[in-house]
Amino acid sequence: MDVDKVIALLFGLGFGTRALDGKKGTLARIGYGLVGYDLLKTAMTGEGTLFGAQKSGLAKVGKNNLNFKERKVRTIAERVAYVHEQMVLGTRDPAVYALAREVVTRKCGDTWCIPEKDHKGEMVALFNEARSRCRYTLDPTDYDAFQTPGRTLELASGDCDDEVSLLGAMLRTIGIPVRSRIYQLQGADTWGHINLMAQDPGTGEWISLDLAAINKPAGYEVPKSFIVKQRDFDVLEKEVPKLSAALNAVT
Repeated sequence: MDVDKVIALLFGLGFGTRALDGKKGTLARIGYGLVGYDLLKTAMTGEGTLFGAQKSGLAKVGKNNLNFKERKVRTIAERVAYVHEQMVLGTRDPAVYALAREVVTRKCGDTWCIPEKDHKGEMVALFNEARSRCRYTLDPTDYDAFQTPGRTLELASGDCDDEVSLLGAMLRTIGIPVRSRIYQLQGADTWGHINLMAQDPGTGEWISLDLAAINKPAGYEVPKSFIVKQRDFDVLEKEVPKLSAALNAVT
């Protein structure tokens, strides 16, 4: 068994043990169980999320070990779907899952810093955490570098595509619905910016979370006077396997 599989096995057993801990809440135990199962599947068959992410052509986990594979993205819909693919994979990344829950379960004295069921407070907390961990950095000059959320955390940098994937994955691990909004801005001849929209499960309100808008708080959105056109895209998780196969087939 290679090193990656051994690591997956150890983490899988750890998450599995937490799933059996009767002191944990039901939802937390289910989450630990799902992550543990996926890691054990990775260790035994090489077909879990960890190895699936590598098959997508993204940077392989591990410092100084970047292996990119080019994909030809023909339409804006395919480009956004590719961003969503990374987001869906990130929702199943144990590091992303654990970080999101560590943030929302922080204590302020004897009470939760964010009251239970304060979904907007959770959104803001994860937005601030992602911003503190990811420096906005442009893509290389001659190609687009899409990253998994886990890789973005490792590199502590990424552009608006990567920030949307990271924050979207973090929010989805705690049950917050998200979608992407793309813009063509004044002075640009095509679509040039992507932003994350998140929905409060309690109120149904959609809130803008634009990590690329430096020094702007959660809730900020590009002013209407700057926008030529915009379009929303839902995250269609069931389409991810089909998308992967279709894009990998393009040469």
